[in-house]
Amino acid sequence: MIPDIIDNKYRVIREVGSGGMANVYRAINMSSRKVVAVKMLKEEYLNDQEFLRRFEREARASLELSHENIVRAYGVGEDNGIPYIVLEYVEGKTLKELIRESPGGHLSVQQAIGICSQVLDALSYAHAHGIIHRDVKPQNVIVTNRGKAKLADFGIAREVTASTVTFSGKNVVGSVHYISPEQAKGLPATAESDIYSTGISLYEMLTGTVPFIGDTTVATALMHLSNAPRPPRELNPAIPPALNDIILRAIEKEPGMRYANAKLMRSDLIRSLSHPNGTFARDRESKEQKAPFRRMSLSVYAWISISVFTPILVIFLAYLGFVNHWCAGNEDTEDAILIPTASPTMANVTVPTQTQRATPLAGNLMPAVVGFRLDDALRALHVAGFENLYVAAEYAPGDSRAGTVIQQSLPANQPTDKSEPVYLTLLLESHGKYKADISFMLDIPENDSRVQILYRTSNTENIDYSVILYETVRTRETMVSISATVYSNDPATRTLYLLVNGKEMRSQDVKFSE
Repeated sequence: MIPDIIDNKYRVIREVGSGGMANVYRAINMSSRKVVAVKMLKEEYLNDQEFLRRFEREARASLELSHENIVRAYGVGEDNGIPYIVLEYVEGKTLKELIRESPGGHLSVQQAIGICSQVLDALSYAHAHGIIHRDVKPQNVIVTNRGKAKLADFGIAREVTASTVTFSGKNVVGSVHYISPEQAKGLPATAESDIYSTGISLYEMLTGTVPFIGDTTVATALMHLSNAPRPPRELNPAIPPALNDIILRAIEKEPGMRYANAKLMRSDLIRSLSHPNGTFARDRESKEQKAPFRRMSLSVYAWISISVFTPILVIFLAYLGFVNHWCAGNEDTEDAILIPTASPTMANVTVPTQTQRATPLAGNLMPAVVGFRLDDALRALHVAGFENLYVAAEYAPGDSRAGTVIQQSLPANQPTDKSEPVYLTLLLESHGKYKADISFMLDIPENDSRVQILYRTSNTENIDYSVILYETVRTRETMVSISATVYSNDPATRTLYLLVNGKEMRSQDVKFSE
């Protein structure tokens, strides 16, 4: 029976789902009028201590995790002795439904990579907070109409330090088609276990089927232990070789043969978009296989050689990096199409005092601010009536111009519309010591679209401006992952905005830390 009101707080609109241990209702918070999802334990499990513990674990894990790719929990409570969790209501379809409804019964390569990258972002965050999901599968991923993927159902999640047995006899905790071999053996689940389940999910996204299907639950679980999967490229020739390698590496039987963490797998996924025929996933796996044997055969003399020559090598590589950075400026790295290292924030930047000072010009003329300190340039533009001010950074260690504006977007001393945005480039010696990894998923609406990631701030004179952390020009695409590592001079929490052709598309709060 569907309740009308839960705990005198939530008016139920309709039931939206029913899982193994709980029912989920779409409801309205009667005080805030916000639409939420209320997940209630089924009454038949009120006396089942194992289900109660699972439900409690889900509540605890969900409340601990706050990430844009994880279904957010707002609170917990009880209604007539029945526990419930109040969750973010996500309008969309499960990934399982999306796969079934897609043409050909599977997703496109780009769409699958986009969704899987978001799932890996969620897992990376959960793992960093000591939570292993243990039940990653398409049924537990909700995809919105705009392509945002959110990982749900932490009902059997456990802390990294917890000791758990997941397969005993015929009782399997988790979904048997996605369960890792170590879970099937009854060993504790690890981050690599979630990687395995994600790999199986990606296999299904691209082929429309899972690699192991037995006649019984136990038979399927045993196939994870002993059967070699059929390469997904044999089922779907459209899968690039590099992506095929990534999937096979993620679903290796031995945890040590898989990706060590979600970030590494995500990085290879993004790399496969620009290098579809690359062998990097296979090459890296081969190197990691051989590494332990090389280390075991090292003699005392070899260790002495390493101890002596490693510092020299580090200094030499640092010198090469310095020369490369000096010559190349802000050029992106090999994977810069989707994973650039973006410019740092300019908060609290200390710049040298300049004897020059920009003076405002009469009328609608654009001030000449090249060569001036940032505060002086902002002041001159503000006094002249320009309000849409943007600042980006370039780096040049040892350059005497460091701390000054080296470029302005509008020509100096020319009549200019005051509503025009003004872009300044500030030269710095190095980026800040605090960093944050960010990722946005979006559609690029047209060719030559200008994509920017920025935050808004003001200086000590209360002059507002925006700091551009990342900027690129992209062609029309769907389900694109824009990722970057951004830097700051202080450990602040900031709201970052993603703009396409000047229009705000996404935002997220990030914390800069060492």
